[in-house]
Amino acid sequence: MLNKLLLLSFLFLSFATISSAQDVEDDTLTDVVKELIKDNVKISGGLGGVGTYYLASGVDAQRDPLFWQVNANVNLQIGQVTLPFSAVMNAQNRSFTQPFNQYGLSPNYKAVTLHLGYRSLRFSDFSLSGNQFLGAGVEISPKNGIVRGKFLYGRFAKAVDGYYTEGKVVGEPSFERWGYGGQIEIGKPKNNFSVILFRAKDDVSSIVNFADDATIKPGENLIVGVTTNQKIGKNVTFKGEIDWSAYTKDKRLGESVLEGYTYLNNIAPLFNANASSTLSKAMKFNLDYNQKKFKIGVGFRRVDPEYETMGSVYLNNDFQDVQGKTSFRMLKNKIVLSGAVGLQNNNLDNSKASEMSRLISSVSVNYNVNEQWMINGSFSNFNSESHMTVVNTLDTMRYAQVTKNGNLQIMYAKASKKLRIASALGGNYQNAKVNGVDNSTLYNGSLSTQLGFLKTGLNVTVAMNSSTNITSDYQLMTLGPSLVISKRFLKGKIMTSFSNIGMKTFLDGVSDGFILNSKLRGVYRVNRHHSLNLNFSFIKKNSTASDTQEMISSLGYNYTF
Repeated sequence: MLNKLLLLSFLFLSFATISSAQDVEDDTLTDVVKELIKDNVKISGGLGGVGTYYLASGVDAQRDPLFWQVNANVNLQIGQVTLPFSAVMNAQNRSFTQPFNQYGLSPNYKAVTLHLGYRSLRFSDFSLSGNQFLGAGVEISPKNGIVRGKFLYGRFAKAVDGYYTEGKVVGEPSFERWGYGGQIEIGKPKNNFSVILFRAKDDVSSIVNFADDATIKPGENLIVGVTTNQKIGKNVTFKGEIDWSAYTKDKRLGESVLEGYTYLNNIAPLFNANASSTLSKAMKFNLDYNQKKFKIGVGFRRVDPEYETMGSVYLNNDFQDVQGKTSFRMLKNKIVLSGAVGLQNNNLDNSKASEMSRLISSVSVNYNVNEQWMINGSFSNFNSESHMTVVNTLDTMRYAQVTKNGNLQIMYAKASKKLRIASALGGNYQNAKVNGVDNSTLYNGSLSTQLGFLKTGLNVTVAMNSSTNITSDYQLMTLGPSLVISKRFLKGKIMTSFSNIGMKTFLDGVSDGFILNSKLRGVYRVNRHHSLNLNFSFIKKNSTASDTQEMISSLGYNYTF
């Protein structure tokens, strides 16, 4: 069907151009069409599919033994118009608010880009932050203009109506959610100001079986925000954002007056307030001073306790922090030293029985010794402390945690006409103390070497990895080697690779089992358009508690044009 539509489009464009031509006497209609298509139409992209077979024993959560997926990415360019298209279809369960079978098209012409299908747009961190929707959007961004805009309308979650069977709920009930919004930005990229409006709401009538369930509430959200980027002088930059979110947690409640926020009670139908409605804000500001070998900056963030947005999948709230950071370059940029320190706390409205405060500090060093040697190191310290905000004469509690994290890595690399060698030695240390007592200590270490034989296309990597976790109750240690081999054949037409990772586990110094993970992969490039790939993996886990095995094999095909 897609090829037929493209062919019809090409013919229409060709005939339209031919009708305006002044001299086609020496050419046949077919030749003219071919030349016009060749000069004005370009198609690129690819199609692919994969089938997977899964077999396991001793595993509680069994997957479906067969799985398939097909995908397409096509980019059609007609003159100055670009039409990118993408689609994914597979055998995944359909009971999700964002389905896995997706398609989308984002045609572009000069300063205008349309978004159709499953797309995502971003306004700011605290408003619309890349959440996916099914609908339509447009971005207008003139190259040398001072006004830019983004607008969208679409479905942010499809309705999922669960049902009861044998006293259990099947599916995860969810209301259908629709939203729209826009952002208008004025100014140049380095000096600009923008205004944001985003509104989304759930459709109460979109589900039936759980429409009145007290645990599943249809919501409504209105966000108004402003952002700015300012370059002050030659070295100073300022970035800021502040958003106000009016959020109704349950639309089923009758409308009522929201105390203290008179304007929210008078902007219907843009927002309908009731007893479950709240108004909160989120903000962040960054001020940076940049020199060639020296940078320093300070930042501040605050997110109110009840701040929510339907434009983000996940967002932390009820915290504020201030942070300072700096970096230096020394010895002709061979050494880069950077550091940061900050303070964070929660319970901004004093509604919790306890509050947490954290001191965050970190320092890192990157040292390029010469062309072969490089050393990287870092250390961070997180001090957390909580205390009761409500006095309790029967019981008092103070909680303090200190988490330290340090790592060091030494790397060596050298290449000749025949051989490339790269080695790395790394280690990581993490310690957490609660009220001055060691609660958990973690050590990780690795040593690896990679040999690349340039003429034969053979690459071999060997490594040894170890990890030790020490708590007040037990000591768990894993230790084992890994081997990765890859080889090219037939002048790169065939690529093969094999990896094998083995890990032995010790609990309090006593052997407690092992993990074996083996993978085999092969890719055959038939020509510049067609390729086949075969993957096989085997995982075996053995311990005193269980013995499991998993085998996954897949065969895939890709076509590029």
